[in-house]
Amino acid sequence: MSLVHTRHDSPIKSPAPARVAARSSVIAAAVAVVSTVAIATLVVRGFRPGTSSRITMRTDRMMRVPLVVLWAWERREDLSFIDPRQIAVAYLDRTLELSADTVVVRPRLEPLMVPAQTVLIPLARVEIDWRLPPSLSAAQRSEVSTVIAAMAAASPRAIQIDFDATRSQRAFYRDLLADVRGRLPDSTALSITALASWCMDDGWVARLPVDEIVPMLYRMGPDAQEITSYLRGRGECVPALARFSVGLSTDEHLARLAGGKRAYLFSPHAWTLDGARQAIAEATK
Repeated sequence: MSLVHTRHDSPIKSPAPARVAARSSVIAAAVAVVSTVAIATLVVRGFRPGTSSRITMRTDRMMRVPLVVLWAWERREDLSFIDPRQIAVAYLDRTLELSADTVVVRPRLEPLMVPAQTVLIPLARVEIDWRLPPSLSAAQRSEVSTVIAAMAAASPRAIQIDFDATRSQRAFYRDLLADVRGRLPDSTALSITALASWCMDDGWVARLPVDEIVPMLYRMGPDAQEITSYLRGRGECVPALARFSVGLSTDEHLARLAGGKRAYLFSPHAWTLDGARQAIAEATK
């Protein structure tokens, strides 16, 4: 049984229709103006001189995804208050642990409630068993790519992968992404999260076969101040595909980091109407 519910089959009692509409309009108002400007910005960036046609095509796949995306991690989330015309939801769908020669798959166990017509982006988290380091063999990679690509069975507009690959795991990850891309429908975008360091002074992600690279601009450690100051000063990430979106957390300073880009927002606690409204307003100003 699916753990993702639209509003009409949610076990939580819904507010009266008028109140639901009012709540949705509050969230929509926070992003409507920004979305119009940002879409225009992305179109211009996609076709600017010197940008390869390959990058333009990949960016176009992501144009069908709203410019505000709420991450829903492994916990019960009721996001029935969002306006699905303006906000998408990227939810942890499955976790894959690589251990020796095996792949242990843990499906999502917590319910997620969203309005009908919400753009849903299933996300796969890849983790390493450090007690039994993985072989990273071709057979293991094939199994992982099959499990991840299966998230596209429901024809989502995009899927996302979250894997903090170390230097020794980069070749495996690069080949894994190529395998996944080859298994996806052409219309399905492939998005990945990326450590901020990958997008600043480490260009290994520049040629990955993906449609979007989301720099994670939180939990950055001692380099956080330097990186955020650079980006707030209109600096850009080195890889072209990392310049269209950012990943932000509600418990860190959000202002002036999105800058017309797609904003993926993470909350360390369950989302609420007020929390989402405040985070969106701060991230998009």
